[in-house]
Amino acid sequence: MKKYLAHQFPKSFKTYLMLVLASVLTVLAVGFFLQISDFSQNIFKDFIGKHPLWSFFITPITFVAIISFAKYFCHFVQGSGIPQLIAATDSRNKSIREKLLSFRLALGKIGLIFLAMLGGAPIGIEGPSIHVGGSIFYGFNRFLKLHRKFLIQAIIAIGGSAGLIVAFNAPLAGILFAYEEIGRKLKKQALILIAIVSFFVYFLDTQFGGGGLYLGDFSKLTLPLNLIWQLLPLAIVTGILGGVFAKMTIYFAGKLFASTTKIWVIALVLGLIVAIFNYLSGGVIAGSGHSEVLQMLSGEALGVDFVVMKFFAVLTSFASTIPGGVFMPSISIGAGIGAQMAAFFTQIDAQTMIILAMIGYLSAVIRAPLTSAFVVLEMTAGMHLLIPALPIAFAASFISAKILKRPIYEALADSYLQLSKKV
Repeated sequence: MKKYLAHQFPKSFKTYLMLVLASVLTVLAVGFFLQISDFSQNIFKDFIGKHPLWSFFITPITFVAIISFAKYFCHFVQGSGIPQLIAATDSRNKSIREKLLSFRLALGKIGLIFLAMLGGAPIGIEGPSIHVGGSIFYGFNRFLKLHRKFLIQAIIAIGGSAGLIVAFNAPLAGILFAYEEIGRKLKKQALILIAIVSFFVYFLDTQFGGGGLYLGDFSKLTLPLNLIWQLLPLAIVTGILGGVFAKMTIYFAGKLFASTTKIWVIALVLGLIVAIFNYLSGGVIAGSGHSEVLQMLSGEALGVDFVVMKFFAVLTSFASTIPGGVFMPSISIGAGIGAQMAAFFTQIDAQTMIILAMIGYLSAVIRAPLTSAFVVLEMTAGMHLLIPALPIAFAASFISAKILKRPIYEALADSYLQLSKKV
């Protein structure tokens, strides 16, 4: 047994040193990424809140500039970055992996998302943080020149896990996401290496970044187990809406990938659509949705119009392949759904409904139920709600699978894999 487990770990001291250095660099890079992204989206929201008409100029120009640049000069910086990690772990071709993951892409991702949020794009940074982490960890392989496919895949998965952990302060969710989504083809023993390095990253993050709960402390919430059956409508609604979002995203993103129309024309149209939502909402729709989730959890109603506008604005941005993630935007849409449905469930606390709706909708979009449950519960100190959370997550994912057979990231990964063979 000892021999068997030893085979699953690196044998070189240099590899362990690389893991330590990559962990430190990821914590610093993603921490910096979080700060400048918050800064840029707050600048846009404050400005558009006072001058909403400017959205019709700023947002379309931003979309045209970023989408055109990414399309012609930096293909693989597009989207959330998670499909790139999946494609890199699936590929046996070293040149393809180096196109999908690199230090240059990590820098490009950070810079372009800063500009995208400054321009009012309704995007998240958690998926991009995963891409940044994976790129940093894999980038060190240039110095190590690892040849064992198992170790290369494990390092990519560890990097993705590290990015999610730093972004959300959620170590268990990071480990589960690495195993549930990025490292689907990894041997089970890789989970040990992933877990060890991931907890080391979390330790570093608490030392450098201070840690803390991303969405606040809701450890006092309760849900009697005899009321779980009442949550079935919530699972159905979030499952359907999340599945529709994923299906529409794949459809429109596929059209964009195959389009022969001048890319700047498409980017201009998509930017104008988002600008309309920014104008109508006074800038509330822009950004990741983090501050809006905090408002809803504190009891402030944003209304059904927030859910509708955020849904279509995020769909437009994500399908456009502009750099940006869907994790936090999906969580904010789920929070809006939960806030609206809470009025019909008088026996269940509104905050509990919001938290469970966030889990259901995110699970339906990304089809990673364990990750969805743990990431939201870790962000809210709600691990005691795990028993009702898991049925919601799995039910919503199941319903979503009936609408779109393949998970959204897996389907997008194929597009990047095919593109990488042409470029």
